[in-house]
Amino acid sequence: MKALNTPRRLIGVVLATGISLLSGCGSWMPEMVPFGAVSAPAHNRSLNGLGVHRKMWESAGAKCLTPQKLSPKLETFDVIVFVGRSFDPPGKLARDWVEDWLADEPGRTVVYFGRDFNADIYYRQKTIDLLPAEKQPRAEQILAMRQARELNLRLREIPESTFCRWFYLDAGKPLVEHTQFQGDWADDLDGEPGTWPVGIALEPPAATWKSKKPSWLTTQQAVNPLKSASPPVVEEDPESGVTRSDWQPTELGTDKKWNAEFRKMSQSEILLASASGQALVFRLTNRRFEDSQILIVANGAPLLNGSLVEPLHQRVGEKLIEQCLPAKRVALLAYDDNGLLISQAPEKDSRGAGLEMLTVWPLSAITMPAALLGIIVCAVLLPILGRAQPLPQRNTSDFGLHVEALGRMLLESRDVAYAKATIETYYRRVRGEAPPQWLDNLETPRPAPGVGRPPIPTGANPSSAPRNGPPGPTDFKTPPEPPPIQSST
Repeated sequence: MKALNTPRRLIGVVLATGISLLSGCGSWMPEMVPFGAVSAPAHNRSLNGLGVHRKMWESAGAKCLTPQKLSPKLETFDVIVFVGRSFDPPGKLARDWVEDWLADEPGRTVVYFGRDFNADIYYRQKTIDLLPAEKQPRAEQILAMRQARELNLRLREIPESTFCRWFYLDAGKPLVEHTQFQGDWADDLDGEPGTWPVGIALEPPAATWKSKKPSWLTTQQAVNPLKSASPPVVEEDPESGVTRSDWQPTELGTDKKWNAEFRKMSQSEILLASASGQALVFRLTNRRFEDSQILIVANGAPLLNGSLVEPLHQRVGEKLIEQCLPAKRVALLAYDDNGLLISQAPEKDSRGAGLEMLTVWPLSAITMPAALLGIIVCAVLLPILGRAQPLPQRNTSDFGLHVEALGRMLLESRDVAYAKATIETYYRRVRGEAPPQWLDNLETPRPAPGVGRPPIPTGANPSSAPRNGPPGPTDFKTPPEPPPIQSST
């Protein structure tokens, strides 16, 4: 069987995320993510999500999708993982549909795990000592409230033990943390640290459970008025053939229905059990689906993010996936206490809707490299462009503007003698100082022969001759008096 390489770095990310939640800002409020989140980004962030489990499937070469109902679309899948967000198991109609699906093609697998485990509570119990000492009493109070809420939900949805064809749901056992194991998988778990807490036990189906009828069969009364009294199957749309399979504690409300479930009972094989013999993982086979299987897991400890940080649960999670290989397409099908939808029409594939279509082949072959190139270009341009800043504003009354303009005019005229005279006048009249020494040492360049002003025609007035080049040595005998410069003061 193909070995599975667990993405240890992903599990490390989950561990680091949980520790940051504990150590940052003292926040110990419940997560705002539903139990068993399977869609991004919630499934990567939640301790009760299946993000790491999904990555484990992908590392084994399978593609994970998240359909919303039981429909002909699942004919292209090899594995269905039922993610119950309530304590309710799949209803009777859903179980019938699944067994028909298993019988249609060989090599198919259904995975069901119990809800009686909260990875958020489990992880915080293991890491509460990481909080500062002054915050631990408040953290213990919040943790106790979460545990009470979970227990209240369990008692409301599972009032007492009952039979569900795939397992006997034993609600009367106390919570036990198992550390020693037996069974076919036990040898692979030797030395792996961790504990597996189990409350509600999912026992393999057997004829011995037939005599343990629930109270609503012996007294003909439902013992839990808090549970909705709606019928277990609700017709959603008769024209389209969509129905809802809703589990109720009283779905087997008569002796006839109770006995019929045992006639459909499958053969079981325990793969992993506790040292006391309680089944933790077992496999179901049936003559109807001889080459397919149903895997029943006691709870979500080997599948949820918050518990997969422990090597024990990592190894069990690997064994679960290895048991399903070679699987190519896996459906993570989440449902709540409203039950499962069953449709006769193929469900539309939600992938490729909106901007997500840019991440699906073949568009991803274009968009993903283009996005990477855009990031590189932005990273290159960012140090050059920087943040936008306003340009400096110059005051039009600034005397420096006049000096700069005059300097540009003197540069364009190339009349060094006139420039020296203007600078000397500026120092004497405006600043009241003697001209600087460097002005006296400034030499007036003489143009080379043939360079400079063109010859002046005979009889022409030198002062009226056009200036077509740089001034010659005979242009000025005495520098003209420069115009007075007005002081800015």
